[in-house]
Amino acid sequence: MRLPPRLLRILIPIAAIAVLGLALVGCGHDDDDDEAPAPRRAAATAAPTAVATQASAAPRATPAPARPVGAPPAPTAAFAAPREQQPAPGDTTFRNYGRTPFVDAATDAVSTFSLDTDRTSYFLALNWAQSGYAVEPDSVRAEEWINAFAYNYGAPPDERSFAIRTDVFEHPLGDGRHIARIGLQAPRVPDNTPINVTLVLDASGSMREGNRVAIAREAAETTRRSLSSRDRIAVVHFTSDVIGSLTVEHRRPDDDSVARSIQQLEPHQSTNVQAGLNLGVQLADAARRERPEAFNYIILMSDGVANVDATNPFVILESARDYDSSNPLRLITIGVGIENYNDYLLEQLAQHGNGWYRYLDDTAQARSTFSRENWLALSTPFADQARAQVTWDPRQVQAWRIIGYENRVTPDHTFEQNRREFAELPSGAATTVFYELFLSHEARFGSAVLGDVEVRWVEPSSGVTLGQQASVAGRTDAPFAAADRYFRLGAIVGLAADRYSALTPQVENAEVDARGIHADLLALLDEYGLLEQRLGSAQAYVDFRFLLERLTAAAAELAPSSGYSD
Repeated sequence: MRLPPRLLRILIPIAAIAVLGLALVGCGHDDDDDEAPAPRRAAATAAPTAVATQASAAPRATPAPARPVGAPPAPTAAFAAPREQQPAPGDTTFRNYGRTPFVDAATDAVSTFSLDTDRTSYFLALNWAQSGYAVEPDSVRAEEWINAFAYNYGAPPDERSFAIRTDVFEHPLGDGRHIARIGLQAPRVPDNTPINVTLVLDASGSMREGNRVAIAREAAETTRRSLSSRDRIAVVHFTSDVIGSLTVEHRRPDDDSVARSIQQLEPHQSTNVQAGLNLGVQLADAARRERPEAFNYIILMSDGVANVDATNPFVILESARDYDSSNPLRLITIGVGIENYNDYLLEQLAQHGNGWYRYLDDTAQARSTFSRENWLALSTPFADQARAQVTWDPRQVQAWRIIGYENRVTPDHTFEQNRREFAELPSGAATTVFYELFLSHEARFGSAVLGDVEVRWVEPSSGVTLGQQASVAGRTDAPFAAADRYFRLGAIVGLAADRYSALTPQVENAEVDARGIHADLLALLDEYGLLEQRLGSAQAYVDFRFLLERLTAAAAELAPSSGYSD
């Protein structure tokens, strides 16, 4: 989708925001002491148990229609205007996954989805905004924005289970709604398993743009240096075909031929991702058979613009298929570039290749992502094929909708199955999920158990399927301002991403409620202003305010005039 031309002429007057500091005084008690249990929190943990295969559940019923629009009054606080946004970069490919509507709990009370720790959608949008581009609504996947931030969950009780935390508060946008959070924290497991890494490097002509080659080369070299003598690494370069003279089969990371191959990454001709991954899978499979005790990672570094042979991610994955599910090849995709970039290909390759997807916008980020400390955590899986199922109590919850996760929602009966497209969660990873809820009248006053969440996954070291359950509960009469600062941050981030993504109509030529979206974003910007002093001055929080201002300005440009003077 391309945003309307009016979006490209954004120029909103700068207004004072000191009023936000005064409003902070009346925002209510912020119960965010990490070491002290809050009276309005509801936390639950449970030890995992081996899960036996059960009969498949009935498929999900057709979701109920979305709730009637009831936008809250537009807030009065103004925000700093960003500079005029440029047209969206050319030749970029995203996929509009739509938005999940509210579902009548009496008709369908079960929500099933793959867990997710990707955060590329957020960093891609931030890079676009910082480069002066308008953020493409189709690029926004709300769960990836939510999971881009740290929420300081407590550690699990042991190395084989999650810490599960649940909270429920009144909705920051009102309208009689509530918002619930489910936070899952994986333990940090010891780095005691060797790894085989296969680098698949894009050497096509499109990598010539900007600093793409420099970023990919830095990420590859940092990966090599972060490995130990017990690990092995191979290198594949591809353009219109594989560059055979630069292929290095698995060797010790300090082997000179590996370093030389990485340093010779240069742009050449067209992009044959299929050829590169086919050879990468062959080399990785050979290393797996030679070293069956090792974990195996294939790292594709590319702008994703496949234009030779297969260009569909599922055709590419079928061509480079991994037939050994007992010790899978985990496909990591690393995206570089702005213009001429295919987000859809890279995201789907990782999701259905049992791996994860990251975006790098400079060499410093490449060094940070693949530093030894980070890489040891990312390359040590805690859970394979991880998924969650939330079952709401229809007596307590009238209607529900999940924020984001649209392309990770699965039929309810698949929860019983181990499937490749369910996510891998690395050691120490946290996953956060938010739901918008309409509660029954009786459930709105005091403590309530609204449902339960069950998590299942495959333990990588043993292949055993494990499971864990907890209640989704909280003080439903607690205002949003009473939530801890991390809950409020995550809710604002998720709701802002969700609302902005609605600027793309789900049905072609359908009318978009740009005025309602703008009102919601402006209200969320107000809420963020009340929260900022609780968050500190970390760069992540400064970056998000900048991005939220850009989104709000974009929606304002699309919103029809109210007819009143400014």
